[in-house]
Parts: sequence; structure tokens; C-alpha cells
Amino acid sequence: MGKRISFTFLALLVTMLIGTGGLVATEHLSLAQAFYLTVETITTVGFGDIEVHSTAGHNFLLFLMLGGVGVMLYFAGLIMTFLIEGQLADVYGRRKMNKQIQQLRNHIIVCGAGRVGRQVLYRLRKEGATCLVIEQREDLANELTEEGFIVLQSDATQDETLKKAGIERAKGLITALPEDALNVFVTLTAKELNPSIHVVARMDQLGSEKKLVRAGADKIVSPAMWGGWRMAMSILKPISGDYMETVIHDLNIEMEIEEFRVEKESCLVGKTLATSGIKQQTGAIVLAILRNNQVISNPEAQEAILPDDLLIVLGLREQLQRLEEVAASKITLL
Repeated sequence: MGKRISFTFLALLVTMLIGTGGLVATEHLSLAQAFYLTVETITTVGFGDIEVHSTAGHNFLLFLMLGGVGVMLYFAGLIMTFLIEGQLADVYGRRKMNKQIQQLRNHIIVCGAGRVGRQVLYRLRKEGATCLVIEQREDLANELTEEGFIVLQSDATQDETLKKAGIERAKGLITALPEDALNVFVTLTAKELNPSIHVVARMDQLGSEKKLVRAGADKIVSPAMWGGWRMAMSILKPISGDYMETVIHDLNIEMEIEEFRVEKESCLVGKTLATSGIKQQTGAIVLAILRNNQVISNPEAQEAILPDDLLIVLGLREQLQRLEEVAASKITLL
């Protein structure tokens, strides 16, 4: 549509130039008079305040009427079509987006779609999580909408914005705004509207950590610190660094870290890691066990699995899917 409008506008401009030049040549009018009569003719106004006296002038105006008016009407039609279709698409798009937002349950709200926020969104989508992004910049919001994300173009620091995003129904919120003060404000607001929501906040300045904790952030992440640690490891321990890069980022290997809650009726309850069959039958590796807010890192093979334990497991995606099925079942592996 944009190219058609540009091409037609160029054709209209050429028509006006030809009309002005032709009337100057045939009727010996001034440039201003010739341009005025040309516009008057192709817009079909026809005031008749400037008369044409020569036969050549009449013939030229006849040509201008047949050609120029057609170009003008076509251009006007394109403009009307563009405006009407754009408005209808905008209204329909907003209604569709609002309907999607109202249907969201247990979703994750991401505030800010800058360099950090966009990577968060890509990872959430890769993991199959339902998410909604709040972004104030129109250009970024439009880009993410085209990529298939549910986008709310608004200010994340406003109460009404978070309510519209379904903060009461959401299970988590990630605030990745570029300023720590804004992340503190969003955290405070989110916790006030939904005290049980899990909030992960971005931090750039070390002095902001205490403020984010007081605001209620459950987890604080510093992209600068994390990036600096990885860069240092790449120099000091390049082999280990390359391995971690492969584990975390290699999309072909699909190695992931997952959390599994052991239910009371699970077949894993009461067994040790050695007798549970987790490693032998699924291939996944238990890295740690979270029990009563205590972390048991690198647990021994004789460590018993208790109800409500949270297993931190490393493995391929299919291995983790197999373990998820087993952890939820009552049938023993061995």
C-alpha cells in the first residue's frame, strides 16, 4: 500500500508540473496562475475565474481533465482506503489483544522490552511459558506484536496498566526496565496488587539491591555482573566456559536445568537417589535438592527423597520430560 501511494503521488506531482508548464506555454499565464488553474482543474473545482482563450489551451485542458482528474481521484481513493483500513485494523487489533489478555491465567508479565527484556521474552517463549509484555515505546511494541507476542503498550509503573495486564491472575513478573528506580517502583506496585506474585527484578547499580529487596523483589539479577562473570571465566577457564555456553545456549543440544516438586504420592518418595532410578532410567542428573528452604548441593547417592522436595535437575529436554512423567506417577522406575 505504501509503495502504491508513493507511486501515485509521484504521478500526481508530474501531472501538476506538466499542467503548469502546458498552460504557461499555451495561454502565456504566470507560473502562479498556471499552477492554480491546474490544481483547480484536476480537483474538479472549476471556479471559472481564469478563462482560457486559445484553441491550444482548450485542447490542453481537455487532456488535463481526462488524465489529471483520473490520477487525482485514484490518489484520493488510495488515501481513504489506507486511512479506513488502518483505523479498522487498529481497532480490531486492540480488541483482539484485550480479549487475549482477559483470558490469560498463571502467565508471566515482562515489563520492558529493551535489550534485556527482549531476551527474556525469547527464552520464555522457547520454554513454552505464557507471557505478556508491557512496553511504552510504540516502535518496540509494534515489532513484538508482529513477532506474535501479547503486548500492552503502556507505562508499567502505573497501577491501571498492571491491572489491565492481569496482575491478580499472573504467577510471575519480571521487571527489566532500564532504570533501577523504575524497577523498584514496579516491584512495589506489583506486590501491593498481588502479594503472592513472584517478582524478578533487573538491577544495574549495586546500591539498588537493598531497595529492591525492601520493595519485595523475590529475585534480583544484574545483567552487568552476570556478563562480567562469564567474560572473566572465558579468559581464566576457557574450556569450562565453553562447556557452560554449550549447556546454556546450544539450541541443538537442548541441555536444560529444570525444577521438579516431589508430590507425596510420587513413586520417588522414600527412595534414595541411587535406588530411585533417575539417572539409570532417564539419564538426568540431580544437581541439588531444596528442602525446607535449605539447599543440598551435589547430594550423595544415599540421600533420601522426601515429600515436597524440590529437585534441581540437569538433562536433555526428552530426559527431563521423562522424569516429569515419572515424578508425577505412582509407578516405580525399577
